[in-house]
Amino acid sequence: MTWLAWRVQRLQYLAAGGVILVVGLWLALSGWHGVASWSQATSRGDIIVLTALPGLLGLALGTSLVADEFHRGTNRLAWSQSISRTRWLASKLAVGTVVVGGLTGLLVPLLGWWSGALHTGVDVQPKLFDITGVVIVGYALFALMLGAALGAVIHKPGWAFAAGVPIFALVRLVVGALRSSLVSPVSLSTPFQTSEPNGWVLHYGYLPFGRTTPAVGRTWFGLPAQAAACFSRVSSAAGEAHCVLIAHLHWVWQYQPESHYWSLQWAETAIFVGLALVGLAATLVAVRHQQA
Repeated sequence: MTWLAWRVQRLQYLAAGGVILVVGLWLALSGWHGVASWSQATSRGDIIVLTALPGLLGLALGTSLVADEFHRGTNRLAWSQSISRTRWLASKLAVGTVVVGGLTGLLVPLLGWWSGALHTGVDVQPKLFDITGVVIVGYALFALMLGAALGAVIHKPGWAFAAGVPIFALVRLVVGALRSSLVSPVSLSTPFQTSEPNGWVLHYGYLPFGRTTPAVGRTWFGLPAQAAACFSRVSSAAGEAHCVLIAHLHWVWQYQPESHYWSLQWAETAIFVGLALVGLAATLVAVRHQQA
């Protein structure tokens, strides 16, 4: 059954492999030469392409896994050969998972090397975080299962893919907004404002002594009335330092340091793998309720 599942989708899998090969060559050539590729002619073009790649790859393969069978009616032939629906679905999803996970996994070390060769900054920042590390495998697996679930419900690969793109993008945005809280951030306190630390800076500002976060009802830039009045009357660094001292303030940076990169990677990957399992369960329910 596994061999049959491969043969049915082999053209799509080989096409996906070709895409990954082209992307890999692009990354290798641009990294070796130390210059960006054609897509860097536009601002952040390469980052946009690589950010979208895992989701598009997973959705393209996932929507065809079940929807193609339903659309052509070949699922009925398989189910009439003493093969249970669960086994039929398991074999198709198992092959798809291995292919998608393997293809994106091949990109992990190459993307890590390429991002360091062409882009400045630290990997924990959102710009590079989304295209490096194991999280891209989580994105692709979630997209695969999302596509399979939508295909099992809609039965048309094209429409399932079209529905999957905004859903996947929305989930990415929501999880991305929660990323900074997946691992407790670090606070760095200094007497006065200094250059920002190395990492992903979340918040910063003057706070009262003894606090590393604003009091309830206040923001990071919500100074006490005494300090705000003092700052409004000064225009020099010496005057600002005087205001800081009399108002008993200190400067606080709240950030995710580079050392939290892998903790954040595994935490976000776990979320997307969990969502992929939800998609798997939804696909199984839809297939079991499909009329023969």
